[in-house]
Amino acid sequence: MSFFSASAIPQSSWSSLGQLFFQRVDELGCRTFLKIQRRGRFEDKSWRDIGEMVRSTVLGLHQLRIVKGDNVAILGNNSLPWLCADLATLAGGLPNVVISPHVSDLTLLKILAHSRCRAIFIDAVAARRLLQVKAQLPNVSHAIVFDRSAEELPGCMSFAELLERGRSGDIDELDQLLQAVRPNDLATIMYTSGSTGEPKGVMRTHNNLVSNIASGGEILLSRAEELTVIVLSLNHLFGRYGFLKSAVTGRTTAMIEATELNLDLSVLGGLRPTAISVVPRVMERLWNAILDRGSIRELWNRIEKLVRDNRLTRPDDHAAGQIAAMRTNLRQAVQQALGGRVKYITYGGAAMPLPISRFFDVISVPLIGSYGSTECGGVTLCGVGNAKPGSLGRPFPNVELRLAEDGEILVRGPTVTPGYFEDPQATCEAFDADGWFRTGDLGKIDNEGALYIIGRKKDLFNCADGSNINPGTIEALLENDSFIRQAVLLGDHRPFIAALVVPERRRIAAALGRVESTLSDSDVEAALWQRVDFINTQLDSHEKIRKIAIISHDFPARIRSITALQKIKIDRLTIEDRYRVEIEAIYSSGGEPSEAPALESS
Repeated sequence: MSFFSASAIPQSSWSSLGQLFFQRVDELGCRTFLKIQRRGRFEDKSWRDIGEMVRSTVLGLHQLRIVKGDNVAILGNNSLPWLCADLATLAGGLPNVVISPHVSDLTLLKILAHSRCRAIFIDAVAARRLLQVKAQLPNVSHAIVFDRSAEELPGCMSFAELLERGRSGDIDELDQLLQAVRPNDLATIMYTSGSTGEPKGVMRTHNNLVSNIASGGEILLSRAEELTVIVLSLNHLFGRYGFLKSAVTGRTTAMIEATELNLDLSVLGGLRPTAISVVPRVMERLWNAILDRGSIRELWNRIEKLVRDNRLTRPDDHAAGQIAAMRTNLRQAVQQALGGRVKYITYGGAAMPLPISRFFDVISVPLIGSYGSTECGGVTLCGVGNAKPGSLGRPFPNVELRLAEDGEILVRGPTVTPGYFEDPQATCEAFDADGWFRTGDLGKIDNEGALYIIGRKKDLFNCADGSNINPGTIEALLENDSFIRQAVLLGDHRPFIAALVVPERRRIAAALGRVESTLSDSDVEAALWQRVDFINTQLDSHEKIRKIAIISHDFPARIRSITALQKIKIDRLTIEDRYRVEIEAIYSSGGEPSEAPALESS
């Protein structure tokens, strides 16, 4: 199949993301598209290889009578079949519903029921969960299991069997399916909340997706040497955005087995990437692994002292030569650790810790932060070329940004969702009369157009993985426990969820058969963790509380108050200021869950 051969693709010449993908397959053929890690080794897959798998997947679904407009769910961890399912459903005009395998059973049931999916791609572990609730999902007619064998899962088909069906399909039939998909057709539905509220399905059209990638310009073919490593789950928009950008622009993408938290620096260095996409909690692990190599930490400590003393910006002639030499040595050592070719690192979902930002600024490797909700495409603007502290950068050329009278950030443009799936009320509430999307974030824009976030209009957290949660619901779960007097959740634009907790020491002592005055801090913390661990079983993965800090006294009334309607109101900006030391202690040591101390015997 051949659509056109120009490397730069004007918008007038495409109808869907699937057409753009097969355009690149036609152009790039045997060039490597994906590097897939399996058992520690990487296997190269060419554009032609992946194109054939996607073609067979599209035609296999067509033979199952899954037709244009039918919704198809994808549930599983990063894998080659997952990627093929994503591209195939987009190419065939089948709006896909991407679901994290870490959602609770209740959230899974809600999403599948609300989206009325006809089919679902799923891994074997999640398929067993699906079989428990399938009787409540009459619309799901086909379950395609990613793993090689599906014999032990009644009513399921293996992905290999689907490919075999599709291989007998007609190439002309594929062309017809591709041509039938239009730019404003629904491409994907991404649900933004879980057990703390009714899921809302953010609709994204093909035009939304491609407009994000093009950012207002032509879609250019990447250079042959471009290689990006996506150290993210593809179940969330930021990681998926990076993969789809590769599928459209022609760059090579490496997908590692140990996504996010267990990144091996030697694997990354061996790939020799030109770009890396991470979230800040992963960047912190990567940074520490770099510092542990050779004399890099010692060298950085010397430079960081100069940064703190402001001597990097005002050196005398003698110091300038020494500083330049140290920066060169550090840059070379870091580049060697990362494979020698990294041009930039992109991140999103939370603020990057300042020491890490300073580190990469000193070695002139741009850390490009992004801002944008799922509704706005995940990447509304970015900090390229803007070194102002705290700034998130300027909008992309095809995005409009302004502030409402109350300071709320409003966004408009082709990257913005047309609304929420089958939820006209929520859609109406999300937009003003002129079509501006209300983000819920409060901000300020300087005279150069750079955006700064200063707070939230609504009590909603933006999590590091791109999802949203309602902190009040989780705080209520905590405070309903007899061991917890008061609780305040942390985690907005941070790497993970944590909590400040005021314990009910008297009740803890009674439960342990102890005198309250004999309780140690470790006794109290161990008792609290038993309750927090139980509450975590009721939450989705991104909502789980990873760390707690014990607060000795009740929160002041100006921070935590009861409204006339008997609702708890929390001043989260004041919390950040009043408990700065406790919060910095929580987030300064990374994202590992706290180790609950053992209870002392009486």
